[in-house]
Amino acid sequence: MFLLQMSGVPGAGKSTVAAHVVDTFGAVAIDYDVIKTGVLDAGVDLALSGPASYEVMYGLARQVLGQGHPVVMDSPCFWPRILSEGLEIAEAQDVSYRYIECRLDDLKLLDERLGRRSRLRTHRRGVDLPPVDLGDDLEDGEAYFRGASDRVVRPSDYYLQLDMKRPLSDVLPEVDVYLKS
Repeated sequence: MFLLQMSGVPGAGKSTVAAHVVDTFGAVAIDYDVIKTGVLDAGVDLALSGPASYEVMYGLARQVLGQGHPVVMDSPCFWPRILSEGLEIAEAQDVSYRYIECRLDDLKLLDERLGRRSRLRTHRRGVDLPPVDLGDDLEDGEAYFRGASDRVVRPSDYYLQLDMKRPLSDVLPEVDVYLKS
């Protein structure tokens, strides 16, 4: 049993790794973007939608772990509370805490991935295009993504950092070894 907290910039491969963990370990993925899209669709103000979505994610993680299933919390980890809440949930449920950061520093590849994926309203449309709720104005995506990698909050030890520019056939076995240890 484990609680796996995913981390990384939008489009880096968090959901791809989460799907692999679901298939390989029978975990349940709790996707922040799915929750936030539903919260926004329900009419919650954009400013409140993020905090509300994280609270729902934490509550679902507790419930699913309590039902005896490993959990993957699929979200960026840009604030200390996200990390501390994941650690607290794992400790309270008496399960192993794991943390995987997906890194992708190649902005051209990142832009291609963002453009190809099926998109929720909370997803970026490209490196320079924010989610639809933030408007259509172009932004300096390079500054956003370079800064986002620096803002990722990590545990002090025992986490896995993946270079998602590498083929999945090389990356996913590392995930398996990490989660089995």
